[in-house]
Amino acid sequence: MTAEQFIIDDRENNLFRVNREAFTSEEVLQRERKEIFDKTWLYVGHESEIPGKNDFQTRDVGGRPVIFNRDRHGDVRVLLNTCLHRGSSVCRHSSGNAKIFTCFYHGWAYRNSGELVNVPGNEDYKSEPAAVYKGLQSPAQVDSYRGLYFVNFDPDAPDLLTFLGEARYFIDLAADQSPEGVAILEGTHKYSLKANWKLLVENSIDGYHAKSVHHTYFEMMMELGATPPMLGKETVNGVAPAGMGTEFPNGHATLMYPANGLPLATDSVKQTLANLRAQAEQTFGENYATAMFGLARNSVFFPSLILIDLSFGLTLRTFYPVSPSETLVTGWQIIPKGVDEEFVKYRINNALTFWGPAGLATPDDVEALEQAQKGFGARGEVGWSDVSKGMGKPVPAANDELQMRSWWREWNRRITGQQLPTEGTSFVPFDKQDVDA
Repeated sequence: MTAEQFIIDDRENNLFRVNREAFTSEEVLQRERKEIFDKTWLYVGHESEIPGKNDFQTRDVGGRPVIFNRDRHGDVRVLLNTCLHRGSSVCRHSSGNAKIFTCFYHGWAYRNSGELVNVPGNEDYKSEPAAVYKGLQSPAQVDSYRGLYFVNFDPDAPDLLTFLGEARYFIDLAADQSPEGVAILEGTHKYSLKANWKLLVENSIDGYHAKSVHHTYFEMMMELGATPPMLGKETVNGVAPAGMGTEFPNGHATLMYPANGLPLATDSVKQTLANLRAQAEQTFGENYATAMFGLARNSVFFPSLILIDLSFGLTLRTFYPVSPSETLVTGWQIIPKGVDEEFVKYRINNALTFWGPAGLATPDDVEALEQAQKGFGARGEVGWSDVSKGMGKPVPAANDELQMRSWWREWNRRITGQQLPTEGTSFVPFDKQDVDA
């Protein structure tokens, strides 16, 4: 395929189209594995998930099994979960606390800092395996930002802070919601859908589908007397009621709009949020606190880390392809540290009933995406998808599609080498913090 076959970026007519072959081709998936998942910063976990020495979580990141852990000295590590002997996992548990990881196949054992420390039948080797193989391997680069750990399997890739760029301020808006920081709630949502992973990228930053796919949620809010998002009247930090989309370098993008209501929150939960906002105002100023608590945001950090803050919950999601038509999703809820039990229960309830695989929103999204994937069976006759909404507007709204086009241009650059210009300037709706200080 030539570069032009994947993307049509027609600035004269404000048309942006994506070749549906990108959603169905095994060849495209293999190129994505090589050019994206082997070379891009990928989220692996949050430091709060491994608070103590010897704590660990196992994950699949970009097609690799990894152990995300603290060693016996408290240092955070990411180890590839594959025995140097014959490849089996050295840790088969999803989480726990262990000083030693042992391969169940032949019993090779490794310290949680990676060193190979025991080989059954070691005396039968002329060259001792520990001297030859040293220990478990790690990704070429491991780094963190505000407690979020990322890996990159490319030793030559730009550093994490450079990769995140200005988009990292949207991580700050989550990380600063409590003076004590934030933590991941125990418990993980894991599910799969029969659709290409890029459809979920689009869906996660797609304000256009909200009223049609999630109309039940909107009706529920109206019945409870709450104003649905995007239907209010107030402009917040320069963000109009209709919201806006903005793009950043490297394929990161955000849509934001004045915050959702809190229809099911108790007075205690509302007071806790008010206290957090007051503390943020005192520390960072009113402008930053208003952006933090007065705006809702859906952000994508290329390629597939999603951070969604809808006032009634803050969720983190990442996903990876199994095949061109199947995607595995993992989701977590983030909570400000120091909040009371009632607030935690409120957030857990929203995590289950709204974002969960059996919740109010996710099943509708999954149905829509699986229908789209099924529709791509007619790509011989209908070969292109349209992502043009709002193209050419000086300030695209939240329900326009600038954020998707931004992501697709970065995808296209990595897959084809074709560099396409951005549509406008990035916008951060608050006074920037000097995060390098």
